[in-house]
Amino acid sequence: MRKINYLLSFSVLMNDRNISNATPTNRFEETIDTFEFSPQDIILKDDAYHGSKGLQFTEWWYFDAALNDGYSIQFSARILSGLKLSILFVRFDIYKGGHLVVHKRKIHRLKDVEISKEKPFIKIAERTVMKGYSDEKTGNLIYDISIKMDEVAAEFRFIGTTKGWKGKHEADDWWAVALPRAQVTGTITIQQETITIQGSGYHDHNWNVKIFALKNIGWYWGKIYSDRTAITWANILRTTVKVQPLLVINTIHKGYINVPPRNLRLTARDISEENGKMIPHVFILDAETNTITLHVTMKTVDIHHVKIFPLMDYWRYHVKCTGSVTIDSETESIDNLYIAEFLKFP
Repeated sequence: MRKINYLLSFSVLMNDRNISNATPTNRFEETIDTFEFSPQDIILKDDAYHGSKGLQFTEWWYFDAALNDGYSIQFSARILSGLKLSILFVRFDIYKGGHLVVHKRKIHRLKDVEISKEKPFIKIAERTVMKGYSDEKTGNLIYDISIKMDEVAAEFRFIGTTKGWKGKHEADDWWAVALPRAQVTGTITIQQETITIQGSGYHDHNWNVKIFALKNIGWYWGKIYSDRTAITWANILRTTVKVQPLLVINTIHKGYINVPPRNLRLTARDISEENGKMIPHVFILDAETNTITLHVTMKTVDIHHVKIFPLMDYWRYHVKCTGSVTIDSETESIDNLYIAEFLKFP
């Protein structure tokens, strides 16, 4: 139980006077890993299929969006390669008020899928599932998503409003956030009823993720929006007492700011049982630099749990985010429902 408490009540402490004076409940002083995530600019080809020299690897594209009328969606396409078999695993989820409405998934042999190493493009049978391109006039990245699974269908367009970035983790795997924030429009069809939707969305891509990732305990991840920002946060749990936090803040139609780990604290609270495991239900994110002050409390509304392979647990949270962000003396409030996740390795 002590090991679980260390894992789930982590808090990244800083030398900053104001933040370190705060006293979160169940706080454990953890060590920040010496490796520091360093984002760099992205190009469209970065979001194409990469593959890996590893014998076993996974690579995936992930999209989500918070939409009108309380709807939210998640779409992902994941390549799993190993033991002389490569498959594409496609998932699509629809939520209303944070509660799961539709969960669909299909598996395809990779040899039956058309996928590009030059641009973001996936085609299954006669349907182009994902297509990414750059607007010739604005330079904004645009992604078209088309989904048809049984009685459920969806058509989405993600138009980027923020500058994308990428970075390499210590295990030589890459994380590219092509769309920290995007305008989303389209339709969802459920049981012959078509709903027109619009909102804000997110897209990222991970590649060269090999079995070495299992040496970590797992990670937390999420994103938060204010009127003019996109806040992407994560914490890789190296051990029960060592973490690798990261925080990148985008400003709409401008660039991005990487916040060093020493200026962050992410606290997990309200730890209770979910699907037979002890997990947190409240997250508190604090950051402070010379130009940025951030404080956000994230309280769970609902959780969707799935198993990834027989051993790994994945919890997709809908969290009510409240707080504020200040950049260059301009403060904006945060008050909305967003998606976060916790992936725990065996």
